[in-house]
Amino acid sequence: MEETEEGDILKELVEASDPAGVAARVEAALFKNGGRLDNWKYRSLCFNIKDPRNPDFRRKVLLGQVEPEMIVGLMSTRSEVASTRGEMASNELQALDEMYEKASERRRRLINGDAQKATTDQFKCGKCGKRETTYYQLQTRSADEPMTSYITCVSCHNRWKC
Repeated sequence: MEETEEGDILKELVEASDPAGVAARVEAALFKNGGRLDNWKYRSLCFNIKDPRNPDFRRKVLLGQVEPEMIVGLMSTRSEVASTRGEMASNELQALDEMYEKASERRRRLINGDAQKATTDQFKCGKCGKRETTYYQLQTRSADEPMTSYITCVSCHNRWKC
């Protein structure tokens, strides 16, 4: 099946659904959970449902793929904001978030010392004066500038960069 045919079928299914009924179920689920929803959460939900650049979330809600209880549950605690964003984001934004998460994890590993280190005697420790060091390099500035070397003395564990 071609992508346009699939899109047309989804569009027909959405048009056949009952938006007023879906809205009533979301409202009922909201009041079933205490009837309280922070203003910013409510606005976020409304924005994401109405966003013309994100028709996927609106379709999921109208087709029942995202249940009203799930929407209210996602909006219930601040710790689940990332999960809420993931559920409500368009496919494009979800891919972008995944790319940023991978880059962030890679950088965290490099900064925490999980990176592959090389041993050398090129650097002299300013604290103990020995030349037994390990180092790794990161491109921390723009591409036309040299990489930053992070050096650790094997003897005294002094760390510096150059």
